[in-house]
Amino acid sequence: MGALKRLTWYFLALAVVLLLVFRVLPALGILGPGAEELIQSAADAAATATDYGAPADQAQLVAALARLEDARRVHKAGETFKARRAALQARELAVTAQRAALVERESDRRQARKAVDAIDEALNRLEELHATASRGADRETLKRLLSVMKKARSTGAALFLAFEQGNYRKVTDEEPGARVALEAAGRELEAAARRR
Repeated sequence: MGALKRLTWYFLALAVVLLLVFRVLPALGILGPGAEELIQSAADAAATATDYGAPADQAQLVAALARLEDARRVHKAGETFKARRAALQARELAVTAQRAALVERESDRRQARKAVDAIDEALNRLEELHATASRGADRETLKRLLSVMKKARSTGAALFLAFEQGNYRKVTDEEPGARVALEAAGRELEAAARRR
């Protein structure tokens, strides 16, 4: 029974030592990266958030940059512990800004994908209308219908290219105008098909 009690105390002491080594000492700055490394890590995280598309006025990014400046200021003043804490907070805020930017970017991508799919469907419909209207048409009508289709294809291609380049906001911003242009082309092709 005595050996079991000693073994229990031994493992309890080991647990306290491990807690001290892996939790407390890094928090105090005795183990782990130094203040300079943490400040650089926070700066890199903030830069990554910007690269991911976080706007300069995003709350998390603004807070991260403010904490980063605090960390730099207190580090220059020689307060390493406070600098480490501020840098860790700045990095957490910057990572949150990264997540928010990625979520917004994915939302923009999904909206742009819907717009591109709708434009593609409209172009396919126009191709069918063009084929119908072109059958048996005279040379002048064919020339006019071909011009209508070239404009429609060009309109769609501009949005497809913007999507492929990852410019999702441009796609969603220009989609209503493209839709109007394609609807006008559709009306013109339908009128030509009825005249046949």
